[in-house]
Amino acid sequence: MTDNVPLSVLLVDDEESYATVVALGLREEAGYMVTVASDGREAIEYLRSSKQGFDMVVLDYKMPVVNGLDVLRWMHEERNETPVIMLTAAGSETIAVEAMKLGAYDYCRKEDTDINRLSNVIKATHERRMFRIARAAEEERAREILLNNEATDKVRDVINAITPTLNSAFASISADIETKGDRLLERLQADDRRELRAMLNTIQNQLGRLEAGIRGLLAIYQLTYARYPEAKEIERIRTEFEERTKESTAASSCR
Repeated sequence: MTDNVPLSVLLVDDEESYATVVALGLREEAGYMVTVASDGREAIEYLRSSKQGFDMVVLDYKMPVVNGLDVLRWMHEERNETPVIMLTAAGSETIAVEAMKLGAYDYCRKEDTDINRLSNVIKATHERRMFRIARAAEEERAREILLNNEATDKVRDVINAITPTLNSAFASISADIETKGDRLLERLQADDRRELRAMLNTIQNQLGRLEAGIRGLLAIYQLTYARYPEAKEIERIRTEFEERTKESTAASSCR
C-alpha cells in the first residue's frame, strides 16, 4: 500500500476457481483492490479503458486466444508501464525469460504460489517500481540541471560579448550628439537652433531609455534562463532601469 491507499491489482486468469480464491485472499489478507479479468482480451480492455489505471497486473501465461505474452506485447506497444507479475507453470522457464524481455517485473510458478507469497511479491514489485520512478525522476532532474547550466554558460558568454558592443555603440552615439550637434547648432539661426536642440535632447533622452531597457532585458533574460528568478534581484533591475530613465530625462531637459 502507498500512503494508506490500497494497491489496485488486475488479476488475469481464465481459471475461474483459481482467480476467485486468489482475488478473495488478496482482498481480505493483503487489503488490495482486485479486479479480475477472465482472459487476455478482457485484460486488454480493462487496461485500455481504466481511468485510474492499475498499480499491478498479475498475469497468467496460459490462456486461450490471447495469452499472457500477447497481453505483454500489447502493453509494450502501447507503452503501458504498469508492473506485471507473470504466472507460469512448472518447466516454463523459457516463457518466464520471454516475459521479462517484454517488460515483466517478476514471475511466479503458479502451483507454488500461495496468497501470502503472492502478496509479498506484489508488494516488493511495487516498491521496485516506485524506486525506478524516483530514480528516473532524479536522473531527469540531473540532466535538466546539467543542460541548463550549459545553456546558461552559453547565454552568459553571448551577453558578455554583446554588452561591450552595445556600450560602445551607445557611447559613440552620445558623443556624436554632443560634439557634432554643437557644431551644427552654431551654423543655424536661433529658431532652427532651438528646434534642433529639442530634437537632439529627445534623441538623447530616448537613447538613455533604450540603453537602460536593453540592460534590464539582458539581465532579466539571464536570470530567467538560469532559473534564478529571485524577486529581490528582479526588483533591483526594475529600480535601476527607472533610475537610469529618470537620469537620462533630467540630463536631456537641462541642455
